[in-house]
Amino acid sequence: MRQVEIKFWVLILIMGQAVFAQEKIDTILDSYIRVGQKNNQALKQKDFSYQKSSAALNEARGMFLPSLSIEARYSRAGGGRDIIFPVGDLMNPVYNSLNQLFAASGLPQQPYPVLKNETIPFLREKEHETKLRLVQPVLQPALYYNYQLKDNLVKASQAELEAYKNELTKEIKTAYFKYLQTDQLVSLFEGTRELLNENIRVSQALFENEMVTKDVVFRANSEKLKLDQQLEEAKHKKTLAKSYFNFLLNKPLDAEIKIGRVTNPVKQITTNLKLFEDQALGQRNEIRQASYALSATENVKGISTSSYLPNLNLVVDFGYQGEKYRFGKKDDYWMASAIFSWNLFNGFKDKAKREMAVLDNKTMQSRFTELQNQIRMQVQNAFLGLRVGQKSLVSAKEQETQAKESFKIISKKYEEGIASQIEFIDARVNLTNAGINKIVTEYDLFIKLAEMDFALGIKSE
Repeated sequence: MRQVEIKFWVLILIMGQAVFAQEKIDTILDSYIRVGQKNNQALKQKDFSYQKSSAALNEARGMFLPSLSIEARYSRAGGGRDIIFPVGDLMNPVYNSLNQLFAASGLPQQPYPVLKNETIPFLREKEHETKLRLVQPVLQPALYYNYQLKDNLVKASQAELEAYKNELTKEIKTAYFKYLQTDQLVSLFEGTRELLNENIRVSQALFENEMVTKDVVFRANSEKLKLDQQLEEAKHKKTLAKSYFNFLLNKPLDAEIKIGRVTNPVKQITTNLKLFEDQALGQRNEIRQASYALSATENVKGISTSSYLPNLNLVVDFGYQGEKYRFGKKDDYWMASAIFSWNLFNGFKDKAKREMAVLDNKTMQSRFTELQNQIRMQVQNAFLGLRVGQKSLVSAKEQETQAKESFKIISKKYEEGIASQIEFIDARVNLTNAGINKIVTEYDLFIKLAEMDFALGIKSE
């Protein structure tokens, strides 16, 4: 029976969980978080969206600058209106009158030509125009609001990216602690399995020596089978936890995970809940994102209002035109224009657009208020959950201590034949359950701490 006591201390060592040769959890987690923020596919998509918003902002900035283009046109035309110039009707009577005057004066008549009326087509049969056109916006209110809109969307996209980084950090921490939790449970069940194997061996020896009946052996085997089932379930959960953790890091799902040394950095929370809520509202990137989105709806409203205002553009053309492609001094021309436009009526479409923009702004204001309340509720849940978790861990540790002492006493009694197998098994089950409870409670506390960091908007580097 001495071996039973040895197995007991092996089990106690496993349940202690302190492996001092291992790195600290914080060091390992920081490394994994950096890998996750570098490799996570969803985060990359958020970053692409941010880069796209930045490009749209550059496009909006470029609208304030002049545009220069080359425009060329070659036309063939026929038909259309004609311009009739009655040069014959005007000049032929004059020439006849002059000849009559010359004849009356005895002077010789002059051979004036007989002119025909000229017909000039309004459209040239062939024509080309090649020019450089410079367009400079002078007064376009919509460009200003469009630039402000794109600027706010870039800032909102950046805030969304940072918010997802924090959420990813929380998910990585949670997944890591879940893996450690399942790993410790597997170790606990494996240690307990060795203890039950020893119990079966002892029970069989007692039965063979006719010190107990066969039911004692059956009961020992039954306990081991139940534990084997728990062990397989724990291994299954460990595999799933490993796969999900590696999925977040975009690594092979079966990649090995470093096991960190467990510490308990969580101090008792005494800060007022209201202070935590104010801190979260001041630090959460979701609030920044919603604030910029709200400003963006104001800009959309400004764009729709600017349709009621006049626009002024400066246009300068320099080029060549004519019936043949020639680029001499006789063919060039230039023109500078100030183009003024003012939309006085547009079938009430501008009014409808402005009404839609106003409604979008009111909707965003409502969402902003709702988001603030959601964050307050998240902080409250995390705050209360952390406090309960701390108290639960203290209780779980005390339960484990009591279960260890109880099992130590019962195992000695069982070794001496004073305690029954039922008492021994009950003490073992109580010890195992206490160990399970302590492991689950401890890592749940780490998970609650990660949730608290996320709720407060603590930035991850």
